[in-house]
Amino acid sequence: MMKAVVQFSRFFVGLLFILSGFIKANDPIGFSYKLDEYFELFHMPFLIPLTVYMAMAICILEIALGVMLLLGEFLFFTSWMLLGMIVFFTILTGYSAITGAVSDCGCFGDALKLTPFQSFMKDVVLMIFIVIIFIYKKSISSFLSFRWSFFHKMISIIVPTLFTVYCYNYLPVIDFRAYKIGSNIREQMTLPPGAKRDSTVLTLVYKDKNTGAEQGYSMKELPYTDSVWMSNHEFVKQDNKIIVEGDKPKITDFKIWSEESPDLTAKVLDAEGYRLWIICYDLTKADKGSFEKIVKLADECEKNGVKTIGLTSTDYSFTDPFRHEVNAAFPFYYADQVVLKTMIRSNPGIMLMKGSTVVGMWHNNATPSFEKLNKKFGIK
Repeated sequence: MMKAVVQFSRFFVGLLFILSGFIKANDPIGFSYKLDEYFELFHMPFLIPLTVYMAMAICILEIALGVMLLLGEFLFFTSWMLLGMIVFFTILTGYSAITGAVSDCGCFGDALKLTPFQSFMKDVVLMIFIVIIFIYKKSISSFLSFRWSFFHKMISIIVPTLFTVYCYNYLPVIDFRAYKIGSNIREQMTLPPGAKRDSTVLTLVYKDKNTGAEQGYSMKELPYTDSVWMSNHEFVKQDNKIIVEGDKPKITDFKIWSEESPDLTAKVLDAEGYRLWIICYDLTKADKGSFEKIVKLADECEKNGVKTIGLTSTDYSFTDPFRHEVNAAFPFYYADQVVLKTMIRSNPGIMLMKGSTVVGMWHNNATPSFEKLNKKFGIK
């Protein structure tokens, strides 16, 4: 019986670590943003410049440990690493579950969102299986000879490393975000017909004129037929309290504005035809050298009737001089930094829009030529 439990623990933990590591390796930039949140929460901003490298290392380590556990190799090292990692992450998710300081642990990237409590319980269950592996590690046998196990160990490190580095230098191979290619941003901002709506209860707040105390009443509780009570109280406000949350649009915080206009969202989203968006969540950290190709692409698009706009969260006092420095003729508008980070994992990044639908997306390391765009999309 115990042997079966150990084997189940081995395969369950191994496969889960590989899956979790792969999903995060697919989007190491997104995972690094989650680490930024934790370091800000624990007042450790000095580690934020290292989060990208830490994120990549964690992804690679998770996959390698999962593979070695499945193969039954290097179990002394593997079991200690698994135990150390799960204790560390259980403390983090436990703190988040208690305080609610971090809304999502990022364990499975954008593929699967878990609440802080769900993340904590997932780690508690995982810890039980890892403790079983740690205690009974000597009963787990290897499938391979030592020579082959060393080869597979190298493969389990080299392959995820190459994959993680590729996704870092370009874009996620599998995109789970609401802004992925093929998504209609306008549609993602609204609930479809038949979606579950919030269930709310109306509360009327009245103040006692004598004591100044305020209290909320539902329509059934309000003693509006009591003339004495009504004369001694005055209406303060009306609250709509959500008792059961309904479905939410996939995109809730997309908004564009400029120095001249407080809201350009509809104007930008509802424009017809192809348009080029240059996304720079932070121009002070942007790869300035990449703008030579981007500006060339924007100029060619402009000549052929395709408008270009820049989107950034950087203040105008920096944005305007920067735009002139890189000779960008297109205007820059503003959006929330978190939204821009979510839209594309590149700074700057390039998105080709048709109406409000994302039809193309490129990292600045893979800036396409106008000829390539025209050949693929027929935008001319």
